[in-house]
Amino acid sequence: MDTIAGIDVGGTFTDVVLHDTATGGLRLAKVLSTPDQQADGLIAGLHQLPVPISAINAVVHGTTVATNAVLERKGDRCALITTRGFRDVLELRRRDRPTTYGLTSGYTPILPRSRSFEIDERINARGEVEQTLTDDAVRELARTLRDTKVDSVAICLLNSYANPVHEQRLVEQLTGLLPDVPVSASHEICPEPGEFERASTTAVNAFVRATMSRYLETVQDRLDAEGLASEVQVMQSNGGLIPARRAGRLAVRTLLSGPAAGTVGAAAFGAAVGLPDVISCDMGGTSFDVALIPDGRPAVSSETSIDYGVPIRLPMIDITTIAAGGGSIASLDRAGILQVGPESAGSTPGPACYGRGGVSPTVTDANVVLGRIAAEQRLGTQEGFTIVHSAAEKAIRAEIAEPLGISVREAALAIVRIANEKMARAIRTVSVDKGFDPRKFALVGFGGAGPMHVAELARTVGAATVLIPPYPGALSAYGCLIADAKYDYVTAVNASVEAEGLERDIAQILIDQRDAGTRLLQSDGFAPANTLLRMSGSSLAFAARMASLRSAIASNMREMCTTVSSSSRRWPRCGMSQSRRWLP
Repeated sequence: MDTIAGIDVGGTFTDVVLHDTATGGLRLAKVLSTPDQQADGLIAGLHQLPVPISAINAVVHGTTVATNAVLERKGDRCALITTRGFRDVLELRRRDRPTTYGLTSGYTPILPRSRSFEIDERINARGEVEQTLTDDAVRELARTLRDTKVDSVAICLLNSYANPVHEQRLVEQLTGLLPDVPVSASHEICPEPGEFERASTTAVNAFVRATMSRYLETVQDRLDAEGLASEVQVMQSNGGLIPARRAGRLAVRTLLSGPAAGTVGAAAFGAAVGLPDVISCDMGGTSFDVALIPDGRPAVSSETSIDYGVPIRLPMIDITTIAAGGGSIASLDRAGILQVGPESAGSTPGPACYGRGGVSPTVTDANVVLGRIAAEQRLGTQEGFTIVHSAAEKAIRAEIAEPLGISVREAALAIVRIANEKMARAIRTVSVDKGFDPRKFALVGFGGAGPMHVAELARTVGAATVLIPPYPGALSAYGCLIADAKYDYVTAVNASVEAEGLERDIAQILIDQRDAGTRLLQSDGFAPANTLLRMSGSSLAFAARMASLRSAIASNMREMCTTVSSSSRRWPRCGMSQSRRWLP
């Protein structure tokens, strides 16, 4: 018998689902999150369960540590190393604006220009070395980094996707000269064309790498001390799992860890009831996460902006997140107009009705006043945590109802309606704006607050079907349980489609990616019998078709992407898929 724990740490609550693989039984725990040290809430949640940690065979974790570090700019003191002349790559970015007609941007680079350093070397777009990297240049750079006292280093040299030899040499030498400073290289993180996107993705990885590593080491050490005999698995933004030791090194892959788990759970629940076309609507205490799931597969984006001007060029589940959770604070702006969010009460102090010192009215307080949350209802399994109806009413009256000259109930209803409209707009963003009709999709309402709002959201966007899981507040934790181990590989192909032998080269790249993924899964302890290769089309057939397509294709083939995944002996689903992607 195996027992698996899925854990989702949110901004307000930490959810734990314990699955007994022999009986299929589930046990749940829900405790308040501990923002200062998320590991405390995680351990407290596990202690709520009737099974000791030493009896748990595997722990799968979805976390927002990396996300919060980027959004709050509270990551590591990192440096960026670029080719001479490209020091300003993060500041120059693309010619875009946060709003189409806005005159200001408010853009804050992930690291300041003062910690961007150049080095003499040059590789051209064909991968040919034009200026050799010297040992003296590396030693001088190491002295500069040592004097700057950085915690982490990101390396993004020009055209390293075409030939990573200089980055590899720089990583090797800096690791020896600065053994306590982790190094992230773009040819490992994002080996694709596009200097800004590649530099941004690598810089974000360096920015959160030490923070994520410390957090995961703390979690692993505390669980080991209580008898856990396996390595913690971490949910990635692509909906797959990765071991904690590798998640720390590739921290950028965990930016949408928690929301991705919820999307995986929503897809499985929709398929279980025979409705593969669903939209996941995860309304937790801090945010509202929505994703399109056509034909049972969450939509995946090859590039996502975690914040304005901070693109992440990695395969990630296409999730839209807005500040419209149960803890979103309602307030009046300078014009006296009611606003909901983006500030959140979080778990400390939390909504006023939590009785933990909060005085600002929130969406949860509005639901309490409207009777959608009963005064005697328990939110979670934590002892001593009850709803205080009078505190919710007092907060809404003082901050909203009296200034607007309306009743408390009318104010509460207005708060809920504004929050619903914001969430409906997010649903249209992932559906209507991308050519999908939301009326043909079922809405899966989950998260602590999702079921209370999903029916009104369906009415607003025109959806005819609403699904509410049996344990909606813990669906993200359940998504951790059913996810596969998964890795994505990208290889840039810098060649004309008319190049001789291109078919053979493409086929070899696919074979190499498959072999690399299989070896990695086996090193993680997955047996070959649990590894399945699923391709969107035969690589050999694709290679054969290239000859006939040459005259029709006018642009170069830029990249190829491979996804390799597997399930362990403990998880019911398995698969290894391979896909191809072209960029214009």
